[in-house]
Amino acid sequence: MPLVFQSERFFREAWPQISQSVESTDAASDVQWIAGVTALDSGASVLDAPCGFGRHSVEFARRGSPTTGVDFSETELGRARKAAADAGVALTLACQDIRDMEFSGEFDLAVNLFSSIGYFSEDEDRLVLDRFWRALKPGGTFVVDTRNRDQCVRSLPPEERMRRGSSTIRVENEFDPTTSRWRARWWRLKRATAKSEDGAGELIGDSEIRLYSAHELLAMLRPERWRKVELFGGLDGTPFSLDARRLVLVAWK
Repeated sequence: MPLVFQSERFFREAWPQISQSVESTDAASDVQWIAGVTALDSGASVLDAPCGFGRHSVEFARRGSPTTGVDFSETELGRARKAAADAGVALTLACQDIRDMEFSGEFDLAVNLFSSIGYFSEDEDRLVLDRFWRALKPGGTFVVDTRNRDQCVRSLPPEERMRRGSSTIRVENEFDPTTSRWRARWWRLKRATAKSEDGAGELIGDSEIRLYSAHELLAMLRPERWRKVELFGGLDGTPFSLDARRLVLVAWK
């Protein structure tokens, strides 16, 4: 069993409270682009890890792909099961730490999305990438989507706010350029009153992630064992640059 990591309590206890509000990107568009860039055939098998509440897993399944989602949160997996049932699709879901995955040559496509690498030690992050490589069939494709360290180090605001309906999530940011670690403190602000923009805040939790630059993540991926690796600045084909908020690697085995 892998060691506890810095943000484990946050993702077990706090993240399920806010994930469906914070993760607001268009999963259908993300999956459409991924399917296009990887030439995903109908019926091709997909691994989504971690899958969270299943927004991307469901979209892959809608396309006819047998999809396996892995996450260590039973709460999020329960939501994924419901989302699949509501969509009328089938998912295979496993409650597991992604460091424990033991798949071998089972999938045509594997995805690691929404900044889900960097929460462990660097050695364990390398292990996770190795797990994905082993999970793929020969000729399979791996997609990693995370925050671009080089953009973050220059442009991360001290505070971010996300309004979702009547509530607001406030994130207090701190980035240490000597360790490339981004620490965030998450608050839920109470409903605004007529006299103030936001009411008192409730602390939800703290998270910490090691952000990687493009060359660092490429080195960890070990590009020599992939047929081809391409970089993008988002799950829409945006060209990668230092100013891109996202860092997307697409690797063909």
